[in-house]
Amino acid sequence: MLYITTRGNKDAFTAYRTLVANEATDGGQFLPFAMSSYDANAISALASKSFGETVAELLNRFFSSQLTGWDVDFAIGRNAVKLVSMNHRIAIAELWHNPVGKFTYIVNSLYKKICGESTPADTPTRWVTIAVRISVLFGLYGELLRSGTIDLEEILDISVPADDFSCFMAAWYARKMGLPIGRIICTCGDGSALWDLINRGVFSPTDSDAALLPGVERLIQGTLGFDEANLFFEKCGNNCSYSIDEEQLPILNSDLFCAVTGAQRGESIVNSVFRSNNYIIDPETAVCYGGIQDYRAKVGDSRITLLFAEKTPMVSADFITSATGISKQKLLQYISLEVK
Repeated sequence: MLYITTRGNKDAFTAYRTLVANEATDGGQFLPFAMSSYDANAISALASKSFGETVAELLNRFFSSQLTGWDVDFAIGRNAVKLVSMNHRIAIAELWHNPVGKFTYIVNSLYKKICGESTPADTPTRWVTIAVRISVLFGLYGELLRSGTIDLEEILDISVPADDFSCFMAAWYARKMGLPIGRIICTCGDGSALWDLINRGVFSPTDSDAALLPGVERLIQGTLGFDEANLFFEKCGNNCSYSIDEEQLPILNSDLFCAVTGAQRGESIVNSVFRSNNYIIDPETAVCYGGIQDYRAKVGDSRITLLFAEKTPMVSADFITSATGISKQKLLQYISLEVK
């Protein structure tokens, strides 16, 4: 697969360049010259493939690697992901069932598999992270089909955190590739410039929004084109606000919803989910859970919605015990049951 950048020039890059650098020499973000697409038959076939086989198939498309499902299972473990069905048509994908209890383990392990014996960079590049997330999302959709959680061609909403925007863009690209994704619900913290962009068409980032910039540039390129992506790059590079007009805004935020969930509300959600589902949810996942609540309250929609738990709750043990009132020993017992 060949790659171009969000700068829109005529340069083309090999997949190897996306493995070694976050940006091209023109400062742009890498994206496939031609994004792979899945038709209805290919989506249906996901139900007959294992999670590892699907992830390998997607990664091979992006990086011309020759991974097998066994390679993926060997790298991340055969039980690296677990789907949990919740009340109110919500499914949680636990992505922390690995030796370090974090999704980053999956990304790092697959990065090493893609690269072979020697990895060219200490940490996975931005595009590698997005590509792994896309591949995992396709694999999860196959799991949802096999478990009967979702019917073939049924639309799935997804709730993601803002953070560095890689999860958001993975869902956006997966939808573009043909995965039946409806609304992408993005939840950010108080004061994020992202809410203003998606809802008002104005982006005035502060230092705390720096991690968002590459992903937001991808979104602008994908929805409004290369010229706008270059304008965004120019404005942000000069510490200026970027804005779009009223005609561009519905194009940018089509099938997107941006919510804000503060830390205090997150604590309340952790407690509420525990009481209603007898399930421990970590604070970052709770933020995205709040985004689902806000979206459904505003729109009245109740499609099956997937959100991601990327860290074991034990990482936030103090927060969770404070929110739920249970002891750390009891929390560990709950986590042990969830692992099984």
